[in-house]
This record gives sequence, C-alpha cells and structure tokens, in this order.
Amino acid sequence: MKYVLWVLLLYLGWRWYLSKKSLPASPPQQAPAATEQSSEPGASTEKMVSCAHCGIHLPLSESVQGTGALHFCSDEHRSRHSSS
Repeated sequence: MKYVLWVLLLYLGWRWYLSKKSLPASPPQQAPAATEQSSEPGASTEKMVSCAHCGIHLPLSESVQGTGALHFCSDEHRSRHSSS
C-alpha cells in the first residue's frame, strides 16, 4: 500500500511539474520610455551602415567614411581594407 502512495505522489508531482513547464511565461513588460519615444511625431531615426571590412552594423554618424560609398567601424578597419 505504501508503494501505491509513493507512486501516486510521484505521478502528481510529475504532472504538476509538466503543467508549470508548459505554461507560457508572463509577457515581457516593455519599457514605457521606449514606447513613448517611438510614438512621438518628431522622433528621428538614423541610417545604419555596415562596415566594409567586418560587416558589423553601426549608425552612420559613428562610422568612418572610406573611399566612395564605403563605411567602416574604425580607422584600423579602413586602413586594413585599403591595404588588402
């Protein structure tokens, strides 16, 4: 009889574990400041460019201008790209 109780207890514990595991987590709360900024009519966006050497994306204002329409993430990548 005691084995039946242990099996029943293990079964109920396993079912409880599976029910908690299958429930979706609470939806992540968005920061109100980010939502407010994007909903402002005067909010500006900045063009993103990729580094011609390594491919990382960065804002245009933070990029280093190369020859032509090439953009780089640093002076080092600009010099490496021009030497290769």
